[in-house]
Amino acid sequence: MLQTYLDLLCRQYFRRNTRKTIPFNPHMVVKILIAIVLLAALVGVAGSQLAPKVPLLTVLLYSALGVLGIGALVLAATVVSLTVYQWVLRKGGTDPQWFWFSGEPPGLQKLRAEAKAQARQDGV
Repeated sequence: MLQTYLDLLCRQYFRRNTRKTIPFNPHMVVKILIAIVLLAALVGVAGSQLAPKVPLLTVLLYSALGVLGIGALVLAATVVSLTVYQWVLRKGGTDPQWFWFSGEPPGLQKLRAEAKAQARQDGV
């Protein structure tokens, strides 16, 4: 019964909400990576003024390692948060973004009420 109810709810939701995906643009990825490298180099050159006795190459290496470390942390945080969000949705929860609010969105409440009424009519 629960599976039928959820299927009906999902069909109603996706019929009403069609989302367009953003196409992958490899040129944009290259531009972003170049911008990150240039910003890291700029920070490294500015940081070399804080430690004038450290060679510039060493400061640039440290700044590159810092950028890689920050990137790894952002990637790990993204994977963990998306995994938690998927788990919540698989367990029947509402969209995790709605955790910030006191209740479910009004449209979802209406869809659930319609799906329950339809399930009752179908005798499920």
